[in-house]
Amino acid sequence: MNKFHFTIALVGNPNCGKTSLFNLLTGARQRTGNMAGVTVDVKQGEREHKGLTLTFVDLPGIYSLSQNRVEERVARDYLLNTPPDFVLNVLDASHLSRHLALTTQLLEQGLSTMLALNMMDEAARLRCVPDIKQLSKQLGVPVLPSDGRKSAAIEPLLDQLAASLLANHQHQASLITTCSALMIDYEPHVEQAIQQLTQKNISRWQAVQSLEAAGDVGFPISDVVRQTLSDQLTLLAQRHDETATELITAGRYGYIHGLFHEIDETHIDISRLDTWLDAITLNRWLGLPLFFFALWLIFEATFTLGAYPADWIDQTVGLIGEGVAHWLPDTLFRNVITDGLLAGVGGVLVFLPNVVLLFLFIAILEQSGYMARAAFLTDRVMSKVGLHGKAFVPLVMGFGCNVPAIMATRTIEEPRARLITILINPFMSCSARLPVYVLLAGIFFADNAGSALFGIHMLGIMVAFVIAALLSRWLPAQPNEIFIMELPPWRWPSFRSLMMHVWDKVQDFLHKVGGVILLGSMAVWVLQTFPMQDEMSFLEQLGRWMAPVFAPLGFQWQETVALLSGFLAKEVIAATLAMVYQVNAEDMGGLQLAMQAGLAPAAGLALMVFTLLYMPCLATLAVIRRETGSWRWAALSIFSGLVLAWLGGWMAFNLGGLFL
Repeated sequence: MNKFHFTIALVGNPNCGKTSLFNLLTGARQRTGNMAGVTVDVKQGEREHKGLTLTFVDLPGIYSLSQNRVEERVARDYLLNTPPDFVLNVLDASHLSRHLALTTQLLEQGLSTMLALNMMDEAARLRCVPDIKQLSKQLGVPVLPSDGRKSAAIEPLLDQLAASLLANHQHQASLITTCSALMIDYEPHVEQAIQQLTQKNISRWQAVQSLEAAGDVGFPISDVVRQTLSDQLTLLAQRHDETATELITAGRYGYIHGLFHEIDETHIDISRLDTWLDAITLNRWLGLPLFFFALWLIFEATFTLGAYPADWIDQTVGLIGEGVAHWLPDTLFRNVITDGLLAGVGGVLVFLPNVVLLFLFIAILEQSGYMARAAFLTDRVMSKVGLHGKAFVPLVMGFGCNVPAIMATRTIEEPRARLITILINPFMSCSARLPVYVLLAGIFFADNAGSALFGIHMLGIMVAFVIAALLSRWLPAQPNEIFIMELPPWRWPSFRSLMMHVWDKVQDFLHKVGGVILLGSMAVWVLQTFPMQDEMSFLEQLGRWMAPVFAPLGFQWQETVALLSGFLAKEVIAATLAMVYQVNAEDMGGLQLAMQAGLAPAAGLALMVFTLLYMPCLATLAVIRRETGSWRWAALSIFSGLVLAWLGGWMAFNLGGLFL
């Protein structure tokens, strides 16, 4: 058992490579949770090194400790209320001047800090490599190069952390173990204000942060201090055109500018390749068409490339079914295995390659820097329908799963924009619907399956934007929140990070297959099997009773019960179709032939549209209730989804019948 246990907080700007470094430091020993009193997820992970147990806390990416955004509050309150043993400040070495602004705030607070300079290769490419020894000497803290993509860069980092932590623990005074508070000389009037505040028994860094955040700080302020702060802010406003925040920010960057003279760093903004790529992807006329073309390629590749491993899984499931049928006698137990478990779970598991490919391509877009540019391009469009620029990330996350996507709207502080983003997120076609789309597209639109997948996802986006525009007119307007976004440099995605991202999604998918889909499949099998006499099964009775509601959409009772099962989870739709249609449990091709014989292509299109638009799954409804604080918004999501799905399916069936 280790004698010492230390906590290290990872702090840095967005897009600095902090999370990649965290993943490399902690490997699979990670967990995600909420910090006390807040709703932003924070990852934690552990690592053993030289007899020490190191707990790493990956705080949200932030630009400042003095702003009122949710991420800043989480990081600020954590560092203040539950101070870690050490702060690992991760910076992008190729954009050091911008990232050091946060570093100065950490050092002003007197936190034991070490700097990890990521992306040194990009700094070398841009010919702006900082002098690490001089930087360490000037700041008075350890500075080491790091790389979240290479394990070799981790050992020196861990060695320095261990040495610093042990030295701090033993109260040894040395340069690398003692982090005395950084002193920045601000504008004279700001210094006067700081002096007035420190005379009221608060520290210098508290005075600076109080001025910078206009009193919105995480530590208690007495009435005397608050009155003095108000007086000093008023006095600064009378003396300067800039706010106290702007004056202090100018002081920080003045300090950083002087620091660069000491470390002899030469700056070149971006490379010719970056400039050329940005000129194309951010072009006013070409940017959005190129982005949608990239999405089309993704869905085309998702279907085409995923078909080969899907066939292998299908064949494996078929062989298992044949083996079970051969070795087990013809009993009810064998039917449970073949017609229940294998037909249901196997009917969904066969689409795992498509899900993996979709997440892989989305991760590539994110890690390369293209997704941030897409957010920049779509910000103007989204603002016209009442959405905030920050809504882009939750909406894109909705292509994976609506539950974490809705939780990600917590970063949108403006209540109206956040509510709109929550309510339209279920129209982002989550990966749970993908098996249904792939199945139907392969049956009814085999020659253009990729385009069909692209089209159904784009329809979801269009519907979401229309609903957002209507909600923005209905809900009372509120002051807009400022949208600040940093465009990261173009990067080659890290193979390790990509694989970890995809593996996380595969685990989620397999967890569903072994949980809700298995239970749903067995429930459907029971309803389909009983009563066992020559009577109509309970499932067919229910489907035929509900069939008149869906008959105008071209659905039969089989599609009706499949959609009803989708109330639990959308993946169960594919499992239910596999069970109610399939002739032989070991032959997934039988499902396609049976559906092709029973449904018109226009009805297949209507089924895709209905699956896209109708009510969210139970987990999504629960998170809508939790995030909005009211069941009425969850009820609105159910009602509006069902109405839009029926109308959309009816239009698809009737219009599709004219062309298909």
